[in-house]
Amino acid sequence: MVEDEALRELMGILKDLPREVSRPLVLYIQLFAGATRAPAYERQLRLARETLALHADTLLIGAALSETVEAIRGKRESGEDHRPLKNHNYLKRVLESVAARPAPKALERATQQPRPTSRTAQALAALGGTDE
Repeated sequence: MVEDEALRELMGILKDLPREVSRPLVLYIQLFAGATRAPAYERQLRLARETLALHADTLLIGAALSETVEAIRGKRESGEDHRPLKNHNYLKRVLESVAARPAPKALERATQQPRPTSRTAQALAALGGTDE
């Protein structure tokens, strides 16, 4: 009964998150699983809550989760380390690293200057502007 409630609550959390966060969060939680079975739903719920509490910016958490999952899967595939995660220390370091990065230049340019969508509109804009 408790497991059903934990699963319902976990699904509620996941459905309210953007896809960029929910998918890597599920993959991250799986990194805590042993070789033979998945963690109980109560533990998965606790891990999800702890992970989301690490930073106020959920998209930043999603980016850090993606990098963490990719790095740990790479280590596991290369045979370096197959042990399940025991805590969030690696994710915390990745989160600090992601948070310290400057915003990508392409994103800055895109937000500063709207770009015409078609080649015709681009050509008209280059010739002297349009009446958009």
